[in-house]
Amino acid sequence: MGLAEDLLQQASHLATYQGPSPTQADLRRAVSTAYYSLFHLLIDDAGQRWNGSSTAAVTGLERAFNHGQMRSISAKFRRPQWQDWHGVSQAVPPALQRVAKSFFELQDERHTADYDNHKNWTLTEVEDLLDATAASFQDWQSVRTDPMAGDYLLSMLLGKSR
Repeated sequence: MGLAEDLLQQASHLATYQGPSPTQADLRRAVSTAYYSLFHLLIDDAGQRWNGSSTAAVTGLERAFNHGQMRSISAKFRRPQWQDWHGVSQAVPPALQRVAKSFFELQDERHTADYDNHKNWTLTEVEDLLDATAASFQDWQSVRTDPMAGDYLLSMLLGKSR
């Protein structure tokens, strides 16, 4: 099991290990950890595509991803069409649209969980968010070999603005 899967499992554990009445701290950490699980799923996949490099080079590539840039690109890929590197409109596979939408929304939820102390999370809200994250993992697995998934990862790394 990789880090992304471990983080998703940890998020679920945080939300449920105390039973039906988890603390706000555990629910907040679960939301934040769910976001980081999807973040690591994507950057780990990008690192795996970097063939023939040292472990240090792959780590360097993964560290080059910027959360804000990833969010901006995800906003573009959650739409049905994306302008490719030549300015030609291309269809975005529905599974990739869902991954991009989930990443975009999870980042907002993480910010709320980490910085909005007035928000009271419910176990149901967090479980729904964890279910959506798990669905994003499945969607990514179904679309990760599509060339558009490579465009998505590369765009998040480079900040392509089309």
